Amino acid sequence: MRANRAIWLVVMGVLAAGCGSANAEMSLAASAAPPPPPPPAPVQPAAPAEAVIEGDRIKIARPIFYDLDKDEIRPESFSVLDAVANILRTHPEITSLTVEGHTDNQGTVEHNIKLSERRANAVVRYLVQRGVTTPMTAPGYGAAAPLCFTNDEGCRAMNRRVEFRIKTK
Repeated sequence: MRANRAIWLVVMGVLAAGCGSANAEMSLAASAAPPPPPPPAPVQPAAPAEAVIEGDRIKIARPIFYDLDKDEIRPESFSVLDAVANILRTHPEITSLTVEGHTDNQGTVEHNIKLSERRANAVVRYLVQRGVTTPMTAPGYGAAAPLCFTNDEGCRAMNRRVEFRIKTK
């Protein structure tokens, strides 16, 4: 009985395929159904901001880099400083900016104060070149305000930094 039924279904299928109206009905039914929706795109985590306002400071995602004992800003720091410049250009409530320069404890106190001041002033010049008109000062503190107190390279690297303090209306 099952064999007869299977043969009967095959014969009906062949007859339907040979008939033009059956093809039209089948293609109409196929085209009327909407295509399945595409799979959802994977959620990408947001890239961390290069610079953000936090309280009375502009926090930067990465340090500003200079060559050893120099005040020339290295190119890998440009995107961070561009983000700082963008914040200053788009936040008119910021009335002034202090760019604080800090060094590690290698070298004399006088040398480190001068180096940190030169580096802070290099940042101010960069921001001015990027269209920042906010009044800025650039004190250098040398090694007077360390974040870390051990005498290893990782700690010294943390102490070599530029910080941005803002005043608002």
